[in-house]
Amino acid sequence: MATKKRVETVSLSSLSKSIDTAVGMATKRHGVSLDNGNVILNWEILGRILREMDLSGRDTRLDVAATITKNVVGIKGQPVVTKVGKDILVGFIERSGRTFSF
Repeated sequence: MATKKRVETVSLSSLSKSIDTAVGMATKRHGVSLDNGNVILNWEILGRILREMDLSGRDTRLDVAATITKNVVGIKGQPVVTKVGKDILVGFIERSGRTFSF
């Protein structure tokens, strides 16, 4: 007999607010400039478009993504940096193995 696996539901507004908070922390910690809107790429990568970053310091774009990932509540993610057209997206891929419904 198969067991039923409960699907966890996450509201887009609570996820978006959590990302906003985490991005605010990364902005202060790393001195970067990010777009205002959250981005979901291929329903896998969540984050923000990086607009400006001083690359002469020790911080890397992956450091910014890691700070965002660590501070999003309820998400176990893997930091990721990827190029979307001419833009750089810093964020995370959710890796807890859970199924989310929106």
